[in-house]
Amino acid sequence: MATVQIALVLWDDFEMRAFLIRLCLIGLFLSFSSTAQAHPHAWVDVKVQILFDDMQRAYAIKQEWLFDDLYSVFVTSGADMDGDGRPDQEALDAVMKENIENLREFEYFTDIKSGEMKIQSSRAIDVTTRMEGKRLQMTFTLPFNEPVAVTDMPLQYAIYDPTYYVEMVHAEVDDAITMSDAPEACRAVLEQPNPDPNQVIIASSLSQTQTAGDGLGQYFAEKVSIVCS
Repeated sequence: MATVQIALVLWDDFEMRAFLIRLCLIGLFLSFSSTAQAHPHAWVDVKVQILFDDMQRAYAIKQEWLFDDLYSVFVTSGADMDGDGRPDQEALDAVMKENIENLREFEYFTDIKSGEMKIQSSRAIDVTTRMEGKRLQMTFTLPFNEPVAVTDMPLQYAIYDPTYYVEMVHAEVDDAITMSDAPEACRAVLEQPNPDPNQVIIASSLSQTQTAGDGLGQYFAEKVSIVCS
């Protein structure tokens, strides 16, 4: 994993290394509290906006991730170097830069399809981070390699950690799924997960140091269809 370089002149080398090691989501969240006993170990509330171009084709998916309170406290501990009671923005930016690079290898935990065809996306852009109250928030946009004509076939997406170490669900708010410049007839249909009892047993039996591989998370993922007809 590459080390993030950032100019924080008030920190010595030891402080910088210790801070980044503690805050980075090493192995994608595998450094979370050891008190957790079963999957999942961290929680993220997600908001999504599907972006459309002037030809009414979907061309990107914008996401907002809001991490749970306990995880946010864990990863921002020691980040308030100026003593104003809030984590320094420079420190948050450094952590999120590292994390977004890690997530790229896993396609940003985002699976997008048009029918049976997988939609490929580019590198995440417009990455930002901030604190929302006591919770850490990250936003980014995934541009599609090619725009998708949603009026021909529904666009489907699911956002989930393949190992189910992190549970990711749409926030329980009215604007959890929105569309920008979409055709008037478009609507979002959210399908709740219905995991087999065997998958539930597997998840509940896994400790922090165990994994069921990259297939478990799909059974606990919410699935959304963007239907324009």
